[in-house]
Amino acid sequence: QEGVDAPPVAQPIAATPTPTPTRTLTRTSPAVTPAVTATLTVTATAPPIPAAEHPLTIENMRARAYPGSELVIEQRLSPGVNYARYVASYLSDGLTIHGLLTIPNGQAPPEGWPIVLFNHGYIPPDIYRTTERYVAYQDGFARRGYITFKSDYRGHGSSEGEAASGHANPDYTADVLNAMSSLRRLEEADPARVGMWGHSMGGSIVLRSMI
Repeated sequence: QEGVDAPPVAQPIAATPTPTPTRTLTRTSPAVTPAVTATLTVTATAPPIPAAEHPLTIENMRARAYPGSELVIEQRLSPGVNYARYVASYLSDGLTIHGLLTIPNGQAPPEGWPIVLFNHGYIPPDIYRTTERYVAYQDGFARRGYITFKSDYRGHGSSEGEAASGHANPDYTADVLNAMSSLRRLEEADPARVGMWGHSMGGSIVLRSMI
């Protein structure tokens, strides 16, 4: 009908969209472990000496000559109870080696006095002295009628040459064998009755000398 207001028409209300939760993935890079780099260091070493060529083999030691020389009296020392004491020298491989020599007093037996050669242990060469160390041991044999001699070894005291190792080098053994050859030349000595006495390093030198 005209003139009659039409009832209001309801207008639809726009719906507000409901937020939809979204899931965001975050990618984390794995921790990087530093790489380890190995460095190889090669140290050159001298090849070992073949056993047959080592100067300390029995064959090589026996192939050498140990002629010694005449003993030279370098200094007369104060005497012992019944024996004379000297600093004497001899030659070994062309080097002058000194040592402490004792000779019994009186008339020697028809065959001569027996010999004992003393081989000392390690003593720093720069402090070694010919008339020191092992004196009491020599005295014990000298009193009983033995010729005794304690070689310095090369490079010790006033002896010529360079000191070396008594365990890995043949030089001290050569000095001892040349000393024995020299002692056997003494007029008062019996070259058939000889012996060696050794302490520490000197003990190994005795063993090598005997072989």
